[in-house]
Amino acid sequence: MTILMGGVTEAIIKPVQDTSSGVGVEKIKGAESIKNNLQEKAKKKGTYIVQECIAQNEQLAVLYAGAVNTFRVITYLWNGEVFHVPLALRIGQGGSYLDNAHAGGMFIGVNDLGELNDEAFTEFGKRYKEHPDTHAVFKGYKLSFVPELIKTAKKLHLNAPQLGIISWDLTVDQNGEFVLIEANTRGQGIWISQMAHGCGPFGRNTEDILRYVASK
Repeated sequence: MTILMGGVTEAIIKPVQDTSSGVGVEKIKGAESIKNNLQEKAKKKGTYIVQECIAQNEQLAVLYAGAVNTFRVITYLWNGEVFHVPLALRIGQGGSYLDNAHAGGMFIGVNDLGELNDEAFTEFGKRYKEHPDTHAVFKGYKLSFVPELIKTAKKLHLNAPQLGIISWDLTVDQNGEFVLIEANTRGQGIWISQMAHGCGPFGRNTEDILRYVASK
């Protein structure tokens, strides 16, 4: 319960592993409520992580402030170099504190300069040219920190060179600092990037990767 002594009154509590799509993620307000929640979880099997809530960067909050909007940055090692799949930004909606696509959020493609694509999507293919809650227009909106975000994700992958592909969930806080939410090393998918961008994930490496997979 040490975290409560730091004055944390709002926290995210979630299972450490084997969960996805926002399942099991709880946002708890109030020190006493956090304490009670953890005491209940202590009676169960499993390991949980408690995270202080993040105040996101204003550039992201303009799009939707009710959730911490996160980037799915997929990096992969190929021929000794770290590459990245086209980025997708996940955005919450409808008062939800979750941005996950399977939890009702939307997602949009972002190019390497930080420019949003024209349309966001839900997992069921519904399209939005502007956010339904904030009415922020996606076309022409630019997130200035994206180039550095990509560099950061690639540096992170160099710390785990034994893994060929990693899906990072990253955001940017109110001070402009990059925050790693989690790293997904199992059960990864590329459909969000493909749907958001309308193209394959591996770009100029596609032919070589397909040859490699076919040989296995």
